[in-house]
Amino acid sequence: MLEKEKQHFTFKNFIYQVILIRLAVLIGKVFPRQWGLKIASLVGWIAGSIQSNPTVKSIQANQWVIHNQSLTAKELKAKSRTVLSSAAKCMFDYFYFLPRSEKLDQLIDFSPEARAACDRIRNNQPTVFACPHTSNFDLMGYALTTQGLNLQVISYPSPNASYKMQNKIRKGVGILVTPMSLSAFRLARKRLSEGKSILTGFDRPLENQQPVKHQLVFFGHQAHLPAAYIRLAVDANVPVIILAATSQPGGRYRLEGSNPIWMETGDEIDDEISYNANRVLRESEGLIKKYADQWAMFYPIWPQFTDTKKL
Repeated sequence: MLEKEKQHFTFKNFIYQVILIRLAVLIGKVFPRQWGLKIASLVGWIAGSIQSNPTVKSIQANQWVIHNQSLTAKELKAKSRTVLSSAAKCMFDYFYFLPRSEKLDQLIDFSPEARAACDRIRNNQPTVFACPHTSNFDLMGYALTTQGLNLQVISYPSPNASYKMQNKIRKGVGILVTPMSLSAFRLARKRLSEGKSILTGFDRPLENQQPVKHQLVFFGHQAHLPAAYIRLAVDANVPVIILAATSQPGGRYRLEGSNPIWMETGDEIDDEISYNANRVLRESEGLIKKYADQWAMFYPIWPQFTDTKKL
């Protein structure tokens, strides 16, 4: 993609995100949950129907890959509507529950693995939590904070205006958000050495598409994804646990989790990081595919597939 096209693509993504965020804030303040979810779902469905929307193109490319390149053009169009409807409803719920945190406990269930993960935090057993962008990951982070399970969240580096807006909201509810940087990693290392835990996403592609030293494979294809969280786990000798927020029938949420994935050591640190990162990615694939309609990844992880004739 040419630089000018790339800038246009990024700008349009930013515009769509800002509009959705502002709509969700407004609807969350004004409407009862039942009506707010219906309105949000409609907004997401409409947005997902606009084939020129770069976010729609990215969703379809990502869904094309995780469904083994087997979806028809009609099915891909339906996927983008479903994914954006889910994301819009989650965004509404996030802003709806921010001033109503006392109601969250009644709506969130935990898998046994997720319960065990929360116990690790309470027991000061340092852990690196890796989270895919499924369902209402922001609301789950907020729910953990309200239960006193404070985590350092390492977010995307050099956030644009829409990401800064989201990070400001996160900080406002007591979530420690540190955009990826050397200072963020120094703080993370310190926290892990003190028995505390950190949380980060792992499925948003890095912008710089230059060759990298960590060859990562996601759903059978090379992907330019972050691996620094693996280095933190290796250096601190702590496990990585995958946590995934999921939407459930009846307007409920469930936090799913993996068993602890302990890092395996090798002779070369770069090979060690690549090997362990690929183990985490393979473990995550089942959860993402199970909740594919809730996977709110709006950036193309595999840019080569955005040009497929079906998209």
